[in-house]
Amino acid sequence: MTQPMIRVPVVCPQCGDECLAELPVADLAGSLLADDTVELHSSCHQISWTATASEREQIREYLASVSPQR
Repeated sequence: MTQPMIRVPVVCPQCGDECLAELPVADLAGSLLADDTVELHSSCHQISWTATASEREQIREYLASVSPQR
């Protein structure tokens, strides 16, 4: 069974272009809740990096906006 994925906008640290990074929802939510690192990837330059505090906050807000409200 495949796990749900979410696409989040990221900015490539090399060229500044924005692209979508696809991440597993459960892993992403778990990392954010545990205050663990979140690894991001840009497809334009095949670069990976650890999300900064502001990137993590933007991802948190993005994840909350697309999650079903109870």
